[in-house]
Amino acid sequence: MNYTDQWRQAVLPTWQASFDHPFITALHDGTLPEDTFRYYLIQDHHYLTAFAALHEAISEHLPAAQAKVLLALNEGSGEDTIRDKMHAELGITATDFATTPVAPTAYAYISHMYYQLNEVNPQAAVAGLLPCYWLYAQIGTHLAKLTSPKPLYQAFFDAYASDDFTTSTNQMLALVNQTAAASSPDVQTQMATAFKRSAVYESHFWQMAYQKERW
Repeated sequence: MNYTDQWRQAVLPTWQASFDHPFITALHDGTLPEDTFRYYLIQDHHYLTAFAALHEAISEHLPAAQAKVLLALNEGSGEDTIRDKMHAELGITATDFATTPVAPTAYAYISHMYYQLNEVNPQAAVAGLLPCYWLYAQIGTHLAKLTSPKPLYQAFFDAYASDDFTTSTNQMLALVNQTAAASSPDVQTQMATAFKRSAVYESHFWQMAYQKERW
């Protein structure tokens, strides 16, 4: 079993909680209110803006070959295109992003990621990026086959079940496993911790959106 499979196995209840969360099940059955999905997309925009910046920042601390992969992933996941279409359909504008504060859970998740980079090490930061790729790919692959009655929500699942996103996820998995294999046992433990905490924040992110969390 490789490093990432071991880490996911260690957090399996948390991982499964994302699949079972009412936000996800309501997306699947089409009952999630559009204003709740709209809130999610605005907060996800805040997170993905930081996520992209983190790819850039982390790459500066990696060996050249690994940095190249991470930068290419930042350009090639296709999430911006996916999100832009959804924003347009729901009438989400730049003003909405500018005037909606980052919610507490999103703020904590972003802060966790920067902590891994600035206070732990870049290897842990790379591991902390992985759950966002891997969990969305698995949720998308699982639920795209089951079909949501609401086209907007089906498009969300389809996007993360796409060949392009699957390829990006597999490249990220390979990068993280390669990084772990080249690291000391202590650093591997730090990577596992960063992965675990990101998986927890992914689960909390759904709840944040479901309750439209405010400060």
